[in-house]
Amino acid sequence: MKLIDNWRQCHRFWSVRLQLAGVFLLGVLQEFPDAVAHIWLVLPAEIHAAIPDTALKWIGYACLAAGIIARIIRQDRLHEAPDTGLGGEGQRRIPRDAV
Repeated sequence: MKLIDNWRQCHRFWSVRLQLAGVFLLGVLQEFPDAVAHIWLVLPAEIHAAIPDTALKWIGYACLAAGIIARIIRQDRLHEAPDTGLGGEGQRRIPRDAV
């Protein structure tokens, strides 16, 4: 198994972010069903009418599916070289005309 070149930037990948959100939502539903049910009961009746009971589960599934789709879309911001003002090995760049 070989890692991708920019694996250190994985926190910036939309595919990772979306899949983490989906896993979080589904994990909360599985581990804390009583808390989720309590929060649901506290919400006003208008929200109960507008949102189905299983919406949170389907939002989690949608995040996981969107993460798969996001993985195949090129994210140009991940391929841009950041302009940190530093040269190689963390040293400040000195303009050539200043030397």
